[in-house]
Amino acid sequence: MKTKVYVTLFFLAALGLLVSGCASDLVAGAWPGVSADETRAYVAAGSFVYAVDLQTGVEVWRFPEKASTANPFYATPVLTPDGSQLIVGGFNHILYSLDPRDGAVNWEFNVSRDRYYAAPLIANDLIYAPSADYNLYAVTFDGRLAWQFSASQAIWSTPVSDGSRVYFGALDRTIYALDARRGTLIWKQTLDSAILGSPALGPEGQVYVASMSGLVYAFDGENGASLWPQPFQADGQIWAAPFFFEGQLYVADVGGVIYTLDPAAGRESGAQVRAGSAILSAPRPFEQTLVFGTEGGSLLMLTVPDEVQTFEVDGRLYGTPALAGETILVAPYQADSPLIAVTLQGARRWSFTPEK
Repeated sequence: MKTKVYVTLFFLAALGLLVSGCASDLVAGAWPGVSADETRAYVAAGSFVYAVDLQTGVEVWRFPEKASTANPFYATPVLTPDGSQLIVGGFNHILYSLDPRDGAVNWEFNVSRDRYYAAPLIANDLIYAPSADYNLYAVTFDGRLAWQFSASQAIWSTPVSDGSRVYFGALDRTIYALDARRGTLIWKQTLDSAILGSPALGPEGQVYVASMSGLVYAFDGENGASLWPQPFQADGQIWAAPFFFEGQLYVADVGGVIYTLDPAAGRESGAQVRAGSAILSAPRPFEQTLVFGTEGGSLLMLTVPDEVQTFEVDGRLYGTPALAGETILVAPYQADSPLIAVTLQGARRWSFTPEK
């Protein structure tokens, strides 16, 4: 049976990008993003950001008070290390710091001129916020601009950092390495097509990145030198970030194929896993297991090296699942509930449906 891939606006635009070879006319789609702390889940799902009690699935608060369909939220909310701030960007070009206790606004950062599609990275005592206005903004914990760096196209994915450098990819087919404190360019490499997912970091300074055309590259994080004789070619397009786990590199494509790669050589080192539906986001690790969401509405649990289980969930699972203890949280796209909690055995704990 052929894998069924729904033709969304994002997919059509992405095909246009491949045909044209540039990203100037690419229009993004978006889907809900979820994160969690010890007591609450936080989901950006359209008109609101919701805080939901992890035990009961009951809404604790929502932001803002009134819905605005013109300015939704889809970027995954992220907590600061001390848990005092929940950082989330909106389609209204504003990056917010919310109080996780009640959703009150601590501050607003309104320098961006376009939408926030991806979650910020919080590292090195800074908030790195990628914007569709082509800029990566480094923001202090009190909402001030520390620096900004301009790519030549929009940034749709979360940066990563090794402590001294910040790495990110953009629709301009380029991966950038910046000084984490000053925002100055250290190196950049131009790939064959747009980069939609985050890079992955290896334990010895490697940087792995996938292009939309299905090629996976490896670079030296210090100087940008290529580490493989040639990129690895997947069968399908890659929107998801590569993922380094248990000494191997995992990559998933829109055909629903999960590849296990030798991170040193860039060759397949394990059997392919076929999910049966497109995978658009990176997995969530749990002990020796990677949890993937699929467009067909399944949670795929890949336990290293080769044990596979799948559980069905409503809606299309485009985003990375969140993990809270032994509960998996998913934020389905086009489903009755914007947030569903299931156990590691696939049993549903609760579904959150907001009151009107």
